Amino acid sequence: MKMGSALIAAAAMLVMLAAAPASARDRNQSQFDSEEMTITDSPSAEPIIAPPVTTPADSIYTVPRPSPVVVPAAAPEPAQNAASAAPDTKVDGAVTSSSDDASAASSDTPAAAVDGAKVVDGATTSASQDGVQTAAVVVPLSPEQKQDAARAQCVVRTPGAILFDQTHDDSPLDPANWAVSIVKKRQELTIYYKGRLFRTYEAVFGRNLDNGAKQWAQDRRTPEGVYAIIEKYRSMRFDWFLRLNYPNLVDRVRYETQLINGVVPVGDDGKAPEVGSAIGIHGTDVPILNAGHINWTTGCISVGNKDIEELERLLPVGTVVIIKP
Repeated sequence: MKMGSALIAAAAMLVMLAAAPASARDRNQSQFDSEEMTITDSPSAEPIIAPPVTTPADSIYTVPRPSPVVVPAAAPEPAQNAASAAPDTKVDGAVTSSSDDASAASSDTPAAAVDGAKVVDGATTSASQDGVQTAAVVVPLSPEQKQDAARAQCVVRTPGAILFDQTHDDSPLDPANWAVSIVKKRQELTIYYKGRLFRTYEAVFGRNLDNGAKQWAQDRRTPEGVYAIIEKYRSMRFDWFLRLNYPNLVDRVRYETQLINGVVPVGDDGKAPEVGSAIGIHGTDVPILNAGHINWTTGCISVGNKDIEELERLLPVGTVVIIKP
């Protein structure tokens, strides 16, 4: 009997212990339900205001769009005239129809310019001479007109130019988003925007035939290494001058080592030249030499004047410039 009473008491105790956590959960759940948000279809009375776009003062960013890379478009194939049934004859490189009806029909067709010549259905013909039609003499378009026509038909944008066009903040002002790679043996200056190819420019360098890395002042060599644009200013001779931080630490150590070893030449006055300075990227006052890919500078990097104006606008001070052999 006593054993039965003890079992009943133990069961009652277990029931009471299990009920306590359950009641606590119920209280917590009811409190959570009372604080839970409800979703309604009615609009909120409070307006939603986007945070303002913060831009630094004097950050008006106007840069020229990069010149597009033009891929020449292929000349269209001659269209077939539905009214012509006679076979075609090729005379002096022009395709002509031996049918008078076809010639008359072609004369009503509007002309289109292809490679500097006006054509009708793919060929231009003149009046018949001794029963043979000959190609008409036409005035070719100028190179600028050809380039404009080709650009209108097919324009290829670089990945960097596309990304640049899609940028709507001040990130182009950050020098970390730009990089310049210069290869002397290819006479190229290439810029990258956010790691993507933006544009390649033609460039010329120091006129020393050795064309190695610059070692001291007046050796007429262009430096090689990793530099940065530290200053930009107008130049009466070169339009713009983007100065680099030459000599850097590597240049100074190499110069001091060569000076100690007697590699640096000594002038008639018994003095050795200094390590050099005032190296940068600039325009040109001899565009004919730049166009002929002739290295003529005393150590700087020279590009066309239109190119230096674009580079000045695009590249912020602090942009990394890597010059390779």
